[in-house]
Amino acid sequence: MAKAKTKAPLQTLAEDAYLRKLAASKAPIAIKLLNGRVVTGKLEIFDADVLRVAQSQGPSLLLYKDEVRYLWEELLSQ
Repeated sequence: MAKAKTKAPLQTLAEDAYLRKLAASKAPIAIKLLNGRVVTGKLEIFDADVLRVAQSQGPSLLLYKDEVRYLWEELLSQ
């Protein structure tokens, strides 16, 4: 008898682990929003719905996750 295939879990918590690592390391990040704007800064805090990004110049921004297309870690120039 063949085993029944199991479904992949709906939530892997990989996003939470990655965001926790970015916030703890204070790594510079860039976030591309759905409207095309790119926001740069450091991730301060996050929860299930929002990200708070500290900009080097200007106030911290509170961004809704459903407005984020993707984000990445910026490489430091040497």
